[in-house]
Amino acid sequence: MQANSKPEPAEKTAAASDKSPSAVSKGRGVKYTILLIVALLVMLPGVAALWLLWQQQQQLFALEDHLEVITDINSDVAQLGSAQGRLSEQFSTLQQMQREQSDVLTKLQNQSPLTTADIEMEWALAEIKYLLNLANQRSLLAKDMEGAQLALSLADQQVRELGDYRMQPLRELIAEEQLALSAVGKTDIAGIAASMSGLLAAVDNLRVITGPKQTFFDDTETESPVTQGLWRESIAKVWTQLRSLVVIRQQQDAPAVVLMPEQRYFLYQNLRLQLETARFAALSGNQKMFEQSLQAAILWLEQYFVGDQRDAMLQTLQATQKESIHIETPDISGSLRWLTGFEP
Repeated sequence: MQANSKPEPAEKTAAASDKSPSAVSKGRGVKYTILLIVALLVMLPGVAALWLLWQQQQQLFALEDHLEVITDINSDVAQLGSAQGRLSEQFSTLQQMQREQSDVLTKLQNQSPLTTADIEMEWALAEIKYLLNLANQRSLLAKDMEGAQLALSLADQQVRELGDYRMQPLRELIAEEQLALSAVGKTDIAGIAASMSGLLAAVDNLRVITGPKQTFFDDTETESPVTQGLWRESIAKVWTQLRSLVVIRQQQDAPAVVLMPEQRYFLYQNLRLQLETARFAALSGNQKMFEQSLQAAILWLEQYFVGDQRDAMLQTLQATQKESIHIETPDISGSLRWLTGFEP
């Protein structure tokens, strides 16, 4: 038993001697490889996560580009829709115009050709309608009753020359309207307005009451004989300068307030304003405003103007004050309405 146990150390020594440096290096290489594989396995999820994150960012960028494209497309679609709506409206309008033109053409085709008598009738009716319109304008707008009566008289003459018995109601209406106009006062509103325009044109020829030349105390007046001493001379000079600032204006039989030449512009402008107001009141039939503006113009002329031109203008305004411009305009539109509904 002892003999068999002795050789064991020798075998261990032989086994230990068999491990060469190359075997050791190979073992180390295997360990490094294993460690590298383990490290790669550990890092692989992080790398994969980073790669996935990068992929997601690229997809987001692509989606943003697609969204911008989609937004542009939506905008283009909206513009196309709006343009289509406008085109539809224009098309509907064109269709309506086409239908109306078709109706007119159909009506013209169904009508028989106009004869010379028909043309003369249409022309005469157009002239009568124009005269009736003119009568209403002269009566309502210009308050010119005589002009309105003349227009009605000419319209009645045209109706009489037509010789159509169907126009007899129109002649009766015209006769009633002429009678209503005759009952209105004879105030010449157009003449009053023309008179105011003439006065306005003559305003620049008026002469204004002007103040006298300015007079000053003579600043070269001899100083007080008591001039001895410097302080006495200084007091005398100050007193002389103060006296030179005093202005004396005097005018016999002049109004309480006399404006200087540089203020004349306002006199003329105020007089023009009063005359324009009187003219407007005459045309609009405002009796109160007419009287007030004329009275203001008269007072202004009497207070600030002189001369023959002023006197002539005063006479005209005082005579115009007696005119009554309040006119009750009658309704003369019945004949025009009848003719508008008449069908030859």
